[in-house]
Amino acid sequence: MNANTAPISLAVTSGRPDAATILVVDDEAKNRYALVQVLADLEENVVEVASGEDALRFLLREECAVILLDANMPGLDGYTTAELIRRRDRSRHIPIIFVSAIDRDDKHVRHAYALGAVDYVFKPVDPLILRSKVSVLVELFKKNAEAHRAARLEHLLLEENFRIRQEKLEAERQLRQSEEQQALILRSLPIAVYSSELDSNLAGPRFVGDGIAGLTGFPRVQFIDQPDLWASRIHPDDIARVMAEAGSLQAKGAMSTEYRWRCADDTERVFLDQAVVVAGEPGSNRTIFGVCLDVTDRRQVEQQLFQSQKMEAVGQLTGGIAHDFNNMLTVVIGNLDALTRSLKGTGRNFDRVQMALIGSLSCAELTQRMLAFARRQPLQPRPLNLGQVSRNITKLLGRTLGERIRMDVAVADGLWLVMADPAQIESSLINLAVNARDAMTEGGALKIEARNVHFDRPDEEIPRGDFVVLSVTDTGSGMTGAVLSRAIEPFFTTKKMGHGTGLGLSMVYGFMRQSGGHMRIDSSPGRGTSVRLYLPRVIADMHVEAAASLDEESDDYSGLERTVLLVEDDAGVRAVTASLLRERQFSVIEADSGVRALEIIDREPAIDLLFTDVVMPGGMDGFQLGRLARERRANLPVLYATGYAASFSASEQHADVLAKPYREKDLVAKLRTLLPQTTQA
Repeated sequence: MNANTAPISLAVTSGRPDAATILVVDDEAKNRYALVQVLADLEENVVEVASGEDALRFLLREECAVILLDANMPGLDGYTTAELIRRRDRSRHIPIIFVSAIDRDDKHVRHAYALGAVDYVFKPVDPLILRSKVSVLVELFKKNAEAHRAARLEHLLLEENFRIRQEKLEAERQLRQSEEQQALILRSLPIAVYSSELDSNLAGPRFVGDGIAGLTGFPRVQFIDQPDLWASRIHPDDIARVMAEAGSLQAKGAMSTEYRWRCADDTERVFLDQAVVVAGEPGSNRTIFGVCLDVTDRRQVEQQLFQSQKMEAVGQLTGGIAHDFNNMLTVVIGNLDALTRSLKGTGRNFDRVQMALIGSLSCAELTQRMLAFARRQPLQPRPLNLGQVSRNITKLLGRTLGERIRMDVAVADGLWLVMADPAQIESSLINLAVNARDAMTEGGALKIEARNVHFDRPDEEIPRGDFVVLSVTDTGSGMTGAVLSRAIEPFFTTKKMGHGTGLGLSMVYGFMRQSGGHMRIDSSPGRGTSVRLYLPRVIADMHVEAAASLDEESDDYSGLERTVLLVEDDAGVRAVTASLLRERQFSVIEADSGVRALEIIDREPAIDLLFTDVVMPGGMDGFQLGRLARERRANLPVLYATGYAASFSASEQHADVLAKPYREKDLVAKLRTLLPQTTQA
């Protein structure tokens, strides 16, 4: 290839829109020039390249009708170039004419044909013969392209005709379906069409059709026989407003009002009553034409949505407060524990510290309840048999409920496993049992039942699938509809001041939602209450955890010659925890952020454990820090601390997590597991 030639150049450009492209491949500029001149009379686009590599690059993006390929070129020769062209689906169909001044023997000619060449010509070429051969191949290319275009066009036309026919058939089908649906809707809509005299004040309405009977339970003739029936069933709190609206019809000409109406079975429905005044014949009384629409379900859905939004807002508020409060409590409880140890269990000051510690722990329990409702408490889920949990807690519940409450536990055979935090399941059962006890002031029966249930199709709250339902049913006083609608609101209670926080059911509800479960409450005055907890089935092996021995709980655990990297953005919490670790003879390196902690890990080789807070500012939380730290040191134990579990991913569910506020014994128990004493030097 000459240095003064471009890799790819358009030698001849045709002005015709249907011009084909001819590719000339030769390393000698004079040979390319000669071939271009021969082909100029064809009035096609001629592209010249100086190497096999340039030809392959050109064919990656362009289509051509024929290739004139020099057999002998430096680098990729013509034979190798032809072989590579034939390997590519995009270019394997392009005719190749070999042009050679050297390889004239039959062996090279046969080799060229074996590689897919359509012709083999020798230099110097005969212009007329070469032009004729190329012209035939170009014409064949154009006819083939035209045939493809015609086939594509025909295919598109057939598809378009088919689509139009299908659209027509679909439109006709939808029209028939729409007509059928409209007829069905008119028969089944929760509406009642009526007419009445303008000055009747809704007395004796004449209803059209039998829809009113389905809505109210009264046949339409009864409203004519008893003209005051309609007005007499309007809710007392709504009657004055409705009558005022009806009285203004003559002046306004239209009315739209909503009111509650008591049906024949004494259930209450909400009607949207819309009416207009229709002018009659001159001298005759004007008539009201109206439609009553049953909007009960809509109002209930709106109320549920409002309740859900309110609960979510309260949950975010309580969760945020509890998170900050847990950090403060960690500092308070840590220092009170330290004071308790220094006072050695004697004296008036020791008693005062103990009272302060009891109060602080009560606050910690309250924050855990708030986090449970807000669905942000740290959980430790594992496969559970709810039947075993129910049986194990009966002794404790027996002492809690007292002798006047008769308790029964029923567990179905073959109970499925669920994934849940056993401590929270037990706490939920205790809360529900205590609520049931308080509702049975004269004694009664409490039944705890665990069984399998399957939902073939989703209902309003619970999706399709397998669940284990744990129900707690009492024979107590029950709840009114108004109380039931607010039962899971945090801090709502019907108990006397000082007898309840109003967080029991809220905590159970939040725990269920955080665990992927659902809660239902059925209750009515005088008939007791049944609370059902639904948890999805899991396929897993059940692991029984052995209780810690007295030796493991001994107070001789030491961190001598061990180094802990403590990462906590709250200075108070960091100081208390560092002091506690140093009392246990650990060497402590402190960091206030994930970024700072990674810098320390990179330069400090002797770190035996990373103890990090989960929620930290700066864009890196504790779980991200733990993953990055283990990328650097695969076997580094990591302990997480959090007072707020906003969102744990699946991979983080089984991490070692210490819930704030934690005490010395809680921290030591985790350290004993992650850094066993027996491995120390």
